Amino acid sequence: MLVAIVATVAFTSCKPKLSDETKKAINDFKTDWTKMSADLGAWGDSLNADMTKCMDAHKMLGKECGDTTKMKKEARMKMDECMASCKANGMKMDDMKKTYLDFKKGIDTTTTAFTDWAAKVDKGEVDEAAAKTAMDGYNKQMADAKATMASWNTALTAMMSSEMKNHEDCMAACGVGDKKKDGDKKKDDKKGKM
Repeated sequence: MLVAIVATVAFTSCKPKLSDETKKAINDFKTDWTKMSADLGAWGDSLNADMTKCMDAHKMLGKECGDTTKMKKEARMKMDECMASCKANGMKMDDMKKTYLDFKKGIDTTTTAFTDWAAKVDKGEVDEAAAKTAMDGYNKQMADAKATMASWNTALTAMMSSEMKNHEDCMAACGVGDKKKDGDKKKDDKKGKM
């Protein structure tokens, strides 16, 4: 019995202990990584919403503009130019979504790996040096992920701005904007006469 107690004490004292600083770094990372993962999911939702917004706008353009073959040559050229730009933006968004989904799979894999590793840390199976090395790697992954998301956000914002401008130009080319303005003007004239 005494041998068993000594062996237990020896085993417990051999377990690697982490500094308070390293423990804090691991806990801070958990919090930051969870937030970053949630932000990534929210960004994917925004991308889906923007893609739907563009598709809805294209359908609306088709209804509003009607048969574009009867348009004047210059207006038709402008429409073709706008639609080519819309198509290019649509392809970019499709590529962006594919890249996002692949990237998210990688983040999910890292989340699982970190959770498994953190469980070993909690069991005292990781020493200080190994913990610091692992955290350097995880922190780099998080910094890279945040930088990637920031660049995607900038690209998507610019793309959506371009898309909205294209839609306005298309509406103007097929005279829809003018028709609405004329309709508003007639309404105002009627109000003025009352």
